Amino acid sequence: MLLLKRPGLHKEEMKNYRPISNIYQSAYCRGHSTETGLLKAHCDISEALDEGSMTVLIMLDLSAAFDVIDHSILLKRLEFSFGIKEKALSWVKLNLAYRTQCVSVANKTSPDVGFLFGVPQGSVLGPKN
Repeated sequence: MLLLKRPGLHKEEMKNYRPISNIYQSAYCRGHSTETGLLKAHCDISEALDEGSMTVLIMLDLSAAFDVIDHSILLKRLEFSFGIKEKALSWVKLNLAYRTQCVSVANKTSPDVGFLFGVPQGSVLGPKN
């Protein structure tokens, strides 16, 4: 959905609009599912098209986005796009380095495996809780 940034702006110019996302979280409501969300989106798009409106649907699944961040890409982006260097960048590298995981089942534990992707949730690099 697009809304005018301010009343009185020319409706014909796309730069005067700002996007508003319709987030359907049907999967988390009793008696609903992701299918309910898709049906709602389909209904909204059909109604908009019937009214002659321009319609855009963008779908992005960010449910595991912080689990797949490539450490090397993140570090390069922090340095070159955001100017984080020297001690601060070293701190971030150390925060990402030496992170491991293992699995324990019935008193047996697998060897530790290092992480090349993902950032710890609850950290300054992860999503806010």
